[in-house]
Amino acid sequence: MTNFKREKNYIIFSDLDGTLLDHENYSFDKAKPMLDYIKQNEIPLVLVTSKTKDEVIKVQKRLDIKYPFICENGAGIFIPDGSGFEVVAMGKLYDDVVEKFNEYKKDFNIKGFSQLSVQEVAELTGLSEEKANEAKSRYFTEPFILNDIFKFNELKKRAINDGLDIVRGGRFYHLITLGQDKAKAILEVKKYYEDKYNKKYFSIALGDGQNDLSMLDVVDQGVLIKRYDGTFVGFFKDGLIKTKLRGPEGWNESLKGILCPQ
Repeated sequence: MTNFKREKNYIIFSDLDGTLLDHENYSFDKAKPMLDYIKQNEIPLVLVTSKTKDEVIKVQKRLDIKYPFICENGAGIFIPDGSGFEVVAMGKLYDDVVEKFNEYKKDFNIKGFSQLSVQEVAELTGLSEEKANEAKSRYFTEPFILNDIFKFNELKKRAINDGLDIVRGGRFYHLITLGQDKAKAILEVKKYYEDKYNKKYFSIALGDGQNDLSMLDVVDQGVLIKRYDGTFVGFFKDGLIKTKLRGPEGWNESLKGILCPQ
């Protein structure tokens, strides 16, 4: 694909698992044509995920990009700054969240990353032990398994009373700070770009999960990716694009339609 003269300054916000990365094998091969196109045209690609800082850095290296990213469901923004990162905390720190989680364990049948071994996380996620260890290296939020889903509403109410909240990701529930979400974080990053470069950006967000809906709602163009099982999460917004294809293939298809209209 060749470069084109853009009338808009695009910025892309993308979920990872089940969206840019294949649900089964974490590959982005089917998204490579548009990944190459985005890189060639220097369009910022901001990863927005429940993954940790260490995990996202590894994904960025695979993608050969170095843009700001948002991790742990909007809890933290990491902006490249020389040899490291400027960190913008959007939520409570991990030790405070785990302290409350440990109180909930007494009354609910839940098991969090803080109490799972590296081997257990590897088995649950299909990750290698090295990658499972990165997934356990957390700054803000606690992923967990809820064995009695009928207790979800009761647990969520308890969390809210403590200034926390629970969102459901692709594989796990996540105990997060109340009011923290992907939407607030991407608006912060968009503002950062607009202030830094003194121009307006047209924002695109792509996601497949319940925890992506808030960010799809606040951007100029939301893209709902078909999930690995062929379904969509329930969501409606004027102008929303719903992909025909699943995962990274749908990611590629939708961005080609937005950025390279025939």
